[in-house]
Amino acid sequence: MSTSLLRSWDVLGARPAPRRAGAVIGLVQLPVRPLLSVLTRPTWIGTENLPATGAVLACGNHLGPVDAFAYGHLLQASGFAPRFLAKEAMFRVPVLGAALRSARQIEVRRGGPRGRDALDDAREALGRGELLMMFPEGTYTRDEQLWPMQARLGAARLAVDTGAPLVPMASWGGRRLWPVGSPVPHPGPGRRIVIRVGEPYTVARQEGETPQQAAQRVSTELMTRISALLGRTRGERPPDVLHDPRDDDHRPEIGRPQAGFRPVRQR
Repeated sequence: MSTSLLRSWDVLGARPAPRRAGAVIGLVQLPVRPLLSVLTRPTWIGTENLPATGAVLACGNHLGPVDAFAYGHLLQASGFAPRFLAKEAMFRVPVLGAALRSARQIEVRRGGPRGRDALDDAREALGRGELLMMFPEGTYTRDEQLWPMQARLGAARLAVDTGAPLVPMASWGGRRLWPVGSPVPHPGPGRRIVIRVGEPYTVARQEGETPQQAAQRVSTELMTRISALLGRTRGERPPDVLHDPRDDDHRPEIGRPQAGFRPVRQR
């Protein structure tokens, strides 16, 4: 059996310790990966850009409920433990919460010091040389044309504080395959997911910048890169100014669109 195949399935110590997924994911992948291959019919572009060693912050756009599965599938198949920062609500679900903790996913409790705890946990994981997957927007996009939005600053702060390289990623096809508000995916002809992985890059505070200013600048650049990757997949130019989700009435994450909202149809 080839070394790359052993790394992909995380067996026989083929991965270095920071890339190991653990027993829970090791068992779950056996039925789930073949199912995801059939369901999402994935196309992955640029996986060679994922650094083989050292801390990494992989950051992707967020279209809907299939995204975590799709990005996780790519990472695990490429030899990386799929480790996410996930919303607190997911950890409260019976069985699922226990499985997430066992798989060493990081719980995000928003608001006050509870939110800072997640960043501390993330810094520790990066200090161990792990790869973390984040959705910088923090929720499904609220842009009517399904472009990425302006993001929260957590990913940017981690990159500035730790020096871990950022790897932008962009997924397309997930909203059509698994519409927001639906309890199950809607597979069918032509419904597939394309994920494009960009080149890694590092960031740092510039002279005279406050930590807040640095995080805002880095976050803007990160989302611009993610949007550019998505634009290449869609064959379209992303907007010059990304949607600002603050004070939106549109809440796709809870299935409550604003009046007149008509999202673009994914191809």
